[in-house]
Amino acid sequence: MEHFYRNNINILLSHSPKTPRMSLNLFFRVKEAEKYCGINSLLARLLLQGTKKYSAVELANEFENECIDVSFKAKQDYIKANLVFLNEDFYKAMDLVKELLLNSTFDDFEKEVFKLKGEIVSDLDSPRCKLTDAFIKNLYKNHPYGSSHTKILENIDNITKQDIIDAHQTMLNNAAAVVLVGDYENKEDILKYFEEHFSFMATKDVIDNIPDAFRNNITQDEYVWVTKNDASQAQILQGWLIESFNTPLCAKISVMNNILGCAGLSSRLFVNLRDKQGLAYTVRSQYETLLHSGVFNMYIGTTPKNIKKSLLGFQDELEKLANSYPTDEELKGAKENIKGRLKYFTQNNSQIASNDGFNFIMGLGLQYDELFLDDVNNVTKEDVSNMAKKLLSMPKLVTIVAPDEFKNQIE
Repeated sequence: MEHFYRNNINILLSHSPKTPRMSLNLFFRVKEAEKYCGINSLLARLLLQGTKKYSAVELANEFENECIDVSFKAKQDYIKANLVFLNEDFYKAMDLVKELLLNSTFDDFEKEVFKLKGEIVSDLDSPRCKLTDAFIKNLYKNHPYGSSHTKILENIDNITKQDIIDAHQTMLNNAAAVVLVGDYENKEDILKYFEEHFSFMATKDVIDNIPDAFRNNITQDEYVWVTKNDASQAQILQGWLIESFNTPLCAKISVMNNILGCAGLSSRLFVNLRDKQGLAYTVRSQYETLLHSGVFNMYIGTTPKNIKKSLLGFQDELEKLANSYPTDEELKGAKENIKGRLKYFTQNNSQIASNDGFNFIMGLGLQYDELFLDDVNNVTKEDVSNMAKKLLSMPKLVTIVAPDEFKNQIE
């Protein structure tokens, strides 16, 4: 991947010879909190629902007839447009994405609000969704990252069409990068095209006003109980706000995560809590990295009567890892697994554009993956144990979805 700065536009290009389809990612940074939770999600949906030139139906037909896949995604730190198209359809795809970004009418605002509300209500019928929703909302209290399903429902009726128009302008003011991966013939022609026709992607000097995620962090263990009396299974999520990819601890946390619970059948949580004790239907750990913080958590789905036993199981696995180094085999396997996953998720043009574009707009640099893997290689058994000790010393958030009759297990 090469970086060019033309006409104030960050352009990332990667030549991928003998591939029939190109991938274009347009990244816009999120640098301030939404006026109301859910505005950016609505904006991303509405950008595909009609422009000055095309109705929503006509747009769908255009993309289908040209075999162009297009999507918009609103995440905590960015909004992204993603297109995948045949090499020969480059100019057609560029015209269409410009039309979407510059001439969307947002006329289907009320319809999309209605649809989004219905989808959220439907999602929240799922115990797993209820669990994640309550966890995020409580972990990120009074922070933009805490824009959960329930918080969107609480705010969505306050959102107006003008709010969407304002958010759209804010998005365009925070253009971050144009990323193209594919088999193009002439690099300079591509650069000249973007320089002349994508001036709306010029970067501006906008201050990041997202507050410190750790400012309102929990100061003691917290337990959040979400009642679902018809649930036959208890859902448990225990986690911590922790350092993200822009810190030296990232590689150490990643290796610890792999050993504990994200490597599937060989992970300690899977082997000890599911196979040996029979506590879990599903059990795993996860490390999610964001710009202003990271989240490490452990999840288990279990019989409600085993809630307390499962929480003790989490504690026991952390203590064992803190008090005794992982084996050489575990350490080696974790590192190989991390390398394999990174390679697997950067195979095609779309994955490369998304991965490298993300690294760039987060300020990590285009060589971040290589540097990260170097850090992974240098992680020691002592580092892993120290990370487990760090978690044990920090206050945790435990979120549980289960019938009320089992609430006494945490009281």
